[in-house]
This record gives sequence, structure tokens and C-alpha cells, in this order.
Amino acid sequence: MMRFIKHTILMGCTILLVGSCHNHDHTHDGHNHGNEIDMPQGTSYTLRGNRSELFVEFPALLTNQNFKIAAHFTDLISFKAIENGLLTVKWSKMSDSTNKATKGVISSPGIFQVELNNSSSGNYRIIFTLKTELFEDTFEINDINVYDHYEEADNTTTAINKGDEVSFLKEQQWNTEFAVTEIQRKSINNIIHTSGEIQAVKGDEKYLIAKSSGIVYIMNKNLQEGRDVKAGDNLFKVDSKGLMLANLKEKFNIARSTLDQSKMDFQRAEKLYEQKIIGRKELEKRKMDYEIALSQFQTLKDSYTPGGQYVKAPVSGFIKKLMIHDGQYVEEGTPLLEISTNKKLILQADVSQKHLPQLPLIKTANFKTAFMEEVQSIEDYNGKMVSYGKSLVDHTHLIPVLFELDNLADLVPGSFVEIFLETTPIEDQLVVPLSALLIDFNSSFVYVQTSGESFEKREIEPGLNDGINIQVLKGLEEGDWVVTTGAYQLKMASMSSSIPSHGHEH
Repeated sequence: MMRFIKHTILMGCTILLVGSCHNHDHTHDGHNHGNEIDMPQGTSYTLRGNRSELFVEFPALLTNQNFKIAAHFTDLISFKAIENGLLTVKWSKMSDSTNKATKGVISSPGIFQVELNNSSSGNYRIIFTLKTELFEDTFEINDINVYDHYEEADNTTTAINKGDEVSFLKEQQWNTEFAVTEIQRKSINNIIHTSGEIQAVKGDEKYLIAKSSGIVYIMNKNLQEGRDVKAGDNLFKVDSKGLMLANLKEKFNIARSTLDQSKMDFQRAEKLYEQKIIGRKELEKRKMDYEIALSQFQTLKDSYTPGGQYVKAPVSGFIKKLMIHDGQYVEEGTPLLEISTNKKLILQADVSQKHLPQLPLIKTANFKTAFMEEVQSIEDYNGKMVSYGKSLVDHTHLIPVLFELDNLADLVPGSFVEIFLETTPIEDQLVVPLSALLIDFNSSFVYVQTSGESFEKREIEPGLNDGINIQVLKGLEEGDWVVTTGAYQLKMASMSSSIPSHGHEH
């Protein structure tokens, strides 16, 4: 592909301007070239403001001719088309402070059509100001040449060859998950790459036990392992009806009768004590008998209803283990169910002994489960390192390193994970998100944006990989804009036998 020399403009809002030539076809009203002259290629510009990106294409410009341009605006946060806004365009000679102003008209989402006219040749300046409800960005392009004849434009255009580029139109970018990031120097940590497991925190698991002997009936047929329960939910009923040794109703009636009798004995003892008929020791004995009977009765009353004893969930959580089946006989004290609140989790990394000297240097960690698409940082889960083992894990000869996490994303205890333990930092490195990296046989490459719709496949030499970012040793420079989301779609576009048309028809 032929591409014109890059242009750079530095403005107060720090705008980067890159120009490259695309073979876009434009209609020039009122001017027919016929077959005598090959019309020279126009020029395209890519400018980035504080919040938006402008990609605009100019045909080869002649005097006394109306020409149309399509200004493409992209939101630099979502990388989607900017669908609403007011575009003002000012057009003037570089040597003249008098401006011709016009408005851009939205022809489709993200694209503003602008029509301009120039009466004489020379160097021109154009200023785009886009105002939306959320922001306002201004872009200025200088030294736009207007020629008297196409032959003159063709003779003065300098082109350079830049191979291995891929065209990916703005409309394609907007209609897929797509993003680019400017490469900057920053630190990346040395990594210990290992594996491990997510575990439940001791104390976050509660057991429900049968408070009396009897037949257990499950109150909810959906009571299964993995199901959520709420504190206070009735989960089981233990019924001892018909059982000779464990009749709960009989125990309840006996406890109530015992309570009534002990209460009358205590009240009688109080009167006898006031009459000095019995001593204080006897009064205290009657009082203790009453309090014991009251406690026993209250224990049965809290869980007994006619027809059986109900067992309720003490906390909200999920059922980790169901230990009985419906209709089973259980003795008093038999575990029925294990509930996990799952609020806190332990991430255990199993580390080879060769890394023992590095363990005190561990700062944080990244991890990925089998069901996650991307690597996560423990900092996203309010995680912190709590300890590293002073002894080896049984039968593995590995050293455990433990992190505590808040379970903010339904992590499942027992899941095996890939872990990146971060130790000492390496400063001032070129770093790109791992999502930008593609592997082709034995080579690693990324796509670098050379203009709004052109991308260069760039082979790199990767270095450290922390699971989220990767160090680049060769192949990129600071300030390069790299595709970080949608690189695979771009690769597929480069392999397609159907090359997308460069002509924008709006």
C-alpha cells in the first residue's frame, strides 16, 4: 500500500496528527477528468483530542471547485461512533485570518458531511470543532495544499511504501468490540508463574444439626447442593411421632408439666422463706430447678410446632453439602446440612521450592480460573497476601502462598486457577495489554494503527508476562497506538479474500 508522509500537529490540547494515503474514491462535482489524467490520491488525517478521534479524508483539491469531505468521529472511551453533536468547520488560507465557516451534517452515525470551496491555490488551514452534551474537542490541520491542476498535485505528492498493512474501515470498527491504546513506558513486575486453588475461609461455613431424634423431612424439594438459602428459611422438619424413644411431642408435654410444677414449687418456697420456715439454701435449690425446667422448655418451644421440629437456616449463603435424604431417621446432633456464606475466600498458590528466596518480595497477584475469559487482579477483589507457608504442602513438595479475597464475582471454592505472583518491579518498560498480542506459528505480533483505517502488522519480541500486561523488548516505540480489543477480528479481515472497499458512500 502507498502511504503519504506523516504529518504531526501539536496543539494546546495535545493532539497527535497522523496522515496516510488511502485509495478512497470521491466524486468531484462539476469536474470530469475523463481518461486523460490519472487523478492523484488524496490524503487522510487522524487526530486525537481529549475525548474524541477525528478521521478525515481529503481528495486532491483544485481551485474554484466544491468538494465534500466525510469527517468520522469516534468516542475514545467506548470506541463507538459519536451519533450526536454539532460540528463547526472553519476554512482559510494560512496567510489569511479570514475564515469561511460551515456546519457539518450527520449523514450516518459517526460521520459528518462537510462541503467546502476555495477560490485560489495555496496552503490552507481547516479547524473542526465538535460540541456534544458531554465534551467539546477542537482539531486543526495546517498546510493543506490546493492546486490549479491535477498534474501539479500529482507531481508534488511524495509517497512512501509501507507494506503489510491492513484496512479496517471505521464502520467495521464501530460495529465490533474494538479499542486502541497508546503505548507508554511504565513498570512491570517480575513474575512467578504457577497454579493453585480457591478455598473457602474457615468460619464462613455453618452446619445445621438435628436438635432431636426423628424422621427428617425436607421442606423444599429444590433444596440441592449449590442452591442459595436465606437466613430464617425453613429447611427441614424433624418429626418423632410414633417413635417410642424420641417422641418430641411427648417430650414437649413433659417439659411443660415439669416447668409448671417447678414454678409452683419455687413460688411456694418464696412464701415459706418469708415466713422463715425454710432456709435460703432450700430456696436457691427450688429457684435453680425452676430455671432449668424453664430453659429446657424454651429450647423445645423455640423449635417445636405441632407435627414436628423445624430446622431453619442460621445464615444466608449457599448449600455446600446436603448430608441426609428425605425421610431418613437421624439421632439428636446429626449434621443435616453445610451452608457456606462464601463472603471471604482464600487463594492458595503452590510455589516451587526454587522460588523460596523470592517469597518475601511478593507484592500482589493476578489469577485466572477455567471459567474466566480474562486474568483478574486480586486488587479487584480487595485482596491481600496473608502468609506464605513455612512448611511444604503434603505430597507435593510445594510451598503455599495465601491471599484473602472478597468474593465479589461468584468465585467457586475448589476451583483450580492459573496464578501470576508479582515480585520486584522493573521500571521504564514498554508494556502492552496481553489482549493485543497474537501468536502466528513461532512469532508474536500486534497491530499498530498507522491512520484511522490502516493498521500495520508488527512483529514484536515479548518479555515478562504478568497475565494482564506483557513487556515488549523489540518492535514497538513509545507513542505507538496498538489495537488492544478486536485484534483477532483485524487478523481475520487481513486474511479475508474479500477486501473491503475503501470508498465511503454516505
